[in-house]
Amino acid sequence: MASLVQPPPNENTVPCRPGDFETVSSAHFLNQAPWQVPYEYGTVCYRAAERAEERLLLDQNILGVELTPGIVRVQVDSGRKSSNTVLAGALYFVRAGSVLHVQKEQPIDFVFATIDTENLNRIWDELGGSGSVPHLEFNIEDSLIQELAWKLRKAFCSDVVDVGLVASDFVRQAITRLVQKEDGGHRRFRYKLAPYQLRSALEFINENLASSLKVEMLANDLARCSGFYFAHAFTEMLGCSPHQYILDRRLCSAHELIRLSKCSLAEIAYTVGFSSQAHMTTTFCKRFGVTPGRLRQSVRTTTHLHKVRGVQQIVFDADEDDFSGALTISSQSSRVSIQ
Repeated sequence: MASLVQPPPNENTVPCRPGDFETVSSAHFLNQAPWQVPYEYGTVCYRAAERAEERLLLDQNILGVELTPGIVRVQVDSGRKSSNTVLAGALYFVRAGSVLHVQKEQPIDFVFATIDTENLNRIWDELGGSGSVPHLEFNIEDSLIQELAWKLRKAFCSDVVDVGLVASDFVRQAITRLVQKEDGGHRRFRYKLAPYQLRSALEFINENLASSLKVEMLANDLARCSGFYFAHAFTEMLGCSPHQYILDRRLCSAHELIRLSKCSLAEIAYTVGFSSQAHMTTTFCKRFGVTPGRLRQSVRTTTHLHKVRGVQQIVFDADEDDFSGALTISSQSSRVSIQ
């Protein structure tokens, strides 16, 4: 049996007290995701950016991608909790049967897919995997997987792409990457920020999205280094530039406000730091594949999914002025039909 692969610890590694957080099943966690669709090996989900702490008993294998970078504290089973910098668009995998305790220090949006052990082992063998499937892998960089993860997010936010087909491609490519993975040791950085410098910068950005955020200011006032050094270290450690991170956080915050608040789109644009509603709309559509107005119309309130005779039924708890009929999608497609 393969040995458990723990994330590399650093100076922030601390023991985790057993029983200090409620453990829930991954099925329960799955049911909390507002965007979820069954595909041929399990269920694929998208969760918008949020700070979250979860202790999960995994009854399914999980393949996922954190679409936003950040600092995540992770504990597997009874091991030690370690603080890790998660790269933008990096793949992670956790085997079924593990107890996973995760605490995200910054809002991070992500997509993930479950796959049952029988199909996982079959695909692993078909792709020429040697030995047992690993217990845990994280921060695996792969441009194709990142592209498929972005495509999944767009597919969930609009109905123009078959989520199930994209999910199948995503899972097979992710397992292929696990099979091909070679242990290259710890990542080496030419430029690197200390943990307190990175935390200070990320916290300041997330708390001041409406402000004008300049690299020189972040570098000089928070990290106490030059703008050149800060920009290169930030990009190496998180997998995206400071500008890309700020833009992504503004878009994700806008996404959340569009779904959950009654503020006008113009108010939301200024609240999250865009110069105008038009600027937000153009950038938002490129990132999510849907306009802010269309997203608000389609997910006015929380969406609940449950199985009905082999199909997925989407029920909107809409306002009185909104259409409240039943909407269904087939188990193999994300396309919506009105009954």
